Amino acid sequence: MAELVDEGSPASKLRSLIKRVGANTDTQIDLGTVTAAAPNFQLLIDGMKIELDADDCIIAEHLTEHTRPVTLSGADTTLTLKSVLTVGARVIVAQIDNGQTYVILDRVGSKEAL
Repeated sequence: MAELVDEGSPASKLRSLIKRVGANTDTQIDLGTVTAAAPNFQLLIDGMKIELDADDCIIAEHLTEHTRPVTLSGADTTLTLKSVLTVGARVIVAQIDNGQTYVILDRVGSKEAL
């Protein structure tokens, strides 16, 4: 069987692969754009006309401002990591429960980073 090669950005390749491999009708993978940063977070999913706010979304911790325990030069301390969900950031979003829940999985990197 010939292997299909998807074209486009890494995010569109991931979306195409998930659609081709799985027949999961309960989850849909989309792309979106952050339109307002925290504390008034808002997200516009491609193809949708309404913006989602923080109450509509579950956001992966690594995308938000949070602290982590670390050891630097043998000393234990905490490190505060800033949110990467700035205005204009493109994100990968999973819609579950027929669009009742939106999970922001990750930020899409720039094409220059490839």
